[in-house]
Amino acid sequence: MDLFYYLCGMQEESSQLHNYVYSSEMVGFVSISNKFCLFLEQLKGEDGKAFIELSVKLLSDVYSGILTIGVTEPVFESEGEATVSEEDWSQVYKRISLLLGPYNDILRQAEDEEFDRSELVTHTISEDLADVYQDLRDFTSIYSRGIEELMNDAAWELREHFAEHWGKKLLRSLMALHELYIQGTDPAETE
Repeated sequence: MDLFYYLCGMQEESSQLHNYVYSSEMVGFVSISNKFCLFLEQLKGEDGKAFIELSVKLLSDVYSGILTIGVTEPVFESEGEATVSEEDWSQVYKRISLLLGPYNDILRQAEDEEFDRSELVTHTISEDLADVYQDLRDFTSIYSRGIEELMNDAAWELREHFAEHWGKKLLRSLMALHELYIQGTDPAETE
């Protein structure tokens, strides 16, 4: 009889896991995350003004989406594997940097572990977006394997990293891009 209750409990856990990783919110978030990643991977010599506008929209959608997916607990104890190589990250960084030109640099407050917290430091939109890309592409790559336990753990890890760093980076780059968008900045028309 104990085996029966054990198996029923496992089936319930499996059902909850399935419902979480295939919820409409999760599927929508995966879709917008994939769209954002593909957008950055396929950048060539696009119109800088159009890049700014679409980035503002996609970043807003990504931020909104992560808030809808709910919270889960990991199944496994180990972290998921990184799927984005240094070269992949660097390519995204360089494409954005070239596209934005002098508008890539932003000033921000130094964080706790950096220098004196009262200092302003120069930072780049391209670094923040490449970091957001890395977390989202790692997540979508693992999610696309279709193994529910891994999908769940990838979502858990993504939310942890969102709280730790990429959420702030997304908002910081969104704020900088928002200013460029509102000002009608065209990086191709540098002074």
